[in-house]
Amino acid sequence: MDKADFLKGLPVYNKTNFSRFHADSVCKASNRRPSVYLPTREYPSEQIIVTEKTNILLRYLHQQWDKKASVHQALIGQSNHMLMDK
Repeated sequence: MDKADFLKGLPVYNKTNFSRFHADSVCKASNRRPSVYLPTREYPSEQIIVTEKTNILLRYLHQQWDKKASVHQALIGQSNHMLMDK
């Protein structure tokens, strides 16, 4: 079936929608092979998907709080060490 014949029988509200269609200008199918995804890692075939019990935002906030707390503890440790050396 020709593409123009297929479009000829379609019901349309506005015939000018298909008035500029020319069968000669239609793109031809490419002869190239389709691209294929090749994985770079081997993943185990039996993976178990587990949902997290904590909210993403809460987990992020706790991580940030832990980072700040560890930096604060390190600064306190350094200042105590400097006071003892004097």
